[in-house]
Amino acid sequence: MTKTAFFAGIMALVASQAAAGDIQVDISGVEAGRGGVIHVLAFDDKTAFDQSQMAKIVGYAKIPASGSSVSGTLKNQNPGSLAIMVHHDENDNGQFEMKGPVPQEGWAYSKGAGARSVPVFEDVAIDYDGNNSSVGLKMNYAN
Repeated sequence: MTKTAFFAGIMALVASQAAAGDIQVDISGVEAGRGGVIHVLAFDDKTAFDQSQMAKIVGYAKIPASGSSVSGTLKNQNPGSLAIMVHHDENDNGQFEMKGPVPQEGWAYSKGAGARSVPVFEDVAIDYDGNNSSVGLKMNYAN
């Protein structure tokens, strides 16, 4: 490897790290009386999102469900398409409780998708340019 190639690689790495930023996630409609926590997850991969591959999330925040509106931060997010999903884990067991096809806990997705059915990446993905910003989501509850 030449010195030029080495330094070009280092500069590309520094530039990609400098482009990462934080996204504040503001969640409204939280039924805080249910207790528990809110999990905020970010995906940058269509297949991982569409197949719920939780091991491939690129951002995560855990927020106490302490009021009807709560906020959390997805730190160091790289620019690009991001799908954000939220789960109100009422019993804080890390599971999204279902009764057949009906969710027993709250959920939300970026761009307001998923109120009636499980959305795909394209329905949810936001374009993030790397600058600190905020995203608003509204919780859905089936019961």
